[in-house]
Amino acid sequence: MDESRPPKFVDVALAPCTVAEDGLTLRFKTAGPERRVSEIAYESEEGLGGRWRIASVDADEAVVLHDAMAVAVEDSSDGTAWLIAGGNGGLRLEHVETGTVVREPYLVLSISTALA
Repeated sequence: MDESRPPKFVDVALAPCTVAEDGLTLRFKTAGPERRVSEIAYESEEGLGGRWRIASVDADEAVVLHDAMAVAVEDSSDGTAWLIAGGNGGLRLEHVETGTVVREPYLVLSISTALA
């Protein structure tokens, strides 16, 4: 490991919105480069698992932007994990099979999670 390079960080910053009433700011130490992601394997809080289309949402929540961003980050409990983040309104996930829509501020998923 090259100790002369300073660590890189990625910020998750949400304006006050549906998924973060008071807004939200978090910082994660990266463990790899960023990449775009449009679909993930995920199980919602309600227990609905499978493939989900994922998009970045603007702060006014009327505008769904583009693919979300995925980056490997250091996670104190799991070692390395995927951070999935979106716009300053968080993430919009749509279940591929059922069309169910859920909103999340961001996701931290196992590094073994399939991303597309």
